[in-house]
Amino acid sequence: MDFFIHYRPLPKAHRRFLGWFLPLMLGVMVVLGLWVPGLQNQYGAGSRQPIKQLSGLLLDGPGGAQVLVPRPGQTPGEAHYSRILLAGPGKTRPPEAVMQHQGQWVQLKGSLFSHGPLSVMNTRRAQPIPQPADLPAPNLKGTSLGPFALVGEIIDSKCFSGVMKPGAGKTHMGCAIRCISGGVPAVFHVHNPEGEVLDLVLIDQEDRTVNDRVLDLVAQAVAIEGEVIQYDNLMALKADPLTYRRVG
Repeated sequence: MDFFIHYRPLPKAHRRFLGWFLPLMLGVMVVLGLWVPGLQNQYGAGSRQPIKQLSGLLLDGPGGAQVLVPRPGQTPGEAHYSRILLAGPGKTRPPEAVMQHQGQWVQLKGSLFSHGPLSVMNTRRAQPIPQPADLPAPNLKGTSLGPFALVGEIIDSKCFSGVMKPGAGKTHMGCAIRCISGGVPAVFHVHNPEGEVLDLVLIDQEDRTVNDRVLDLVAQAVAIEGEVIQYDNLMALKADPLTYRRVG
């Protein structure tokens, strides 16, 4: 029987064994690394785009920081603007270097995350710019679509728009809680009976964010009754967070 002695050459039998065993184990690790996450269904349908530059009107609401971006060319009806939610480089709202320019036209640069019609930009600074001429006045008050009773999940807009799978386990719940507690806009993710998906930012009856009041309900099935308001391409659900209730 061969024994390994550290100051002597490796015995031939050991070399033969390690010659096939190590590549086999490496292959198994690669296969498991690709296969197991698929079984866990932990990735959402969001995407991350390359660094982009946007120019628009910086707002702090409804539902959190956002930029109102003019749509190019001729647009039907009142669809003259798109709203992009904003977050900081971490699990936070944009820093003061950005938010100090609230109400001004700015140029922003950062990574853009998208999930369906919902888009969120990571940004850390804003450069004030002159207001473009000949733009239609934006509708900052929104348009009420009436009262609705909805069931869905409270998630954070940033990671959900990237690769987060809402409500899929404690890891993702913890991620959403940290983002929402840091000021990332909270979103209510809803599926209707026809399978259509709707994402609404959450605001209270005074149009304020609800982040610090819903942390114990994040990534769980929740029922909310309130008024749905449309702000350009963004929908908001206006309700008292004390009336939110768990389902099941």
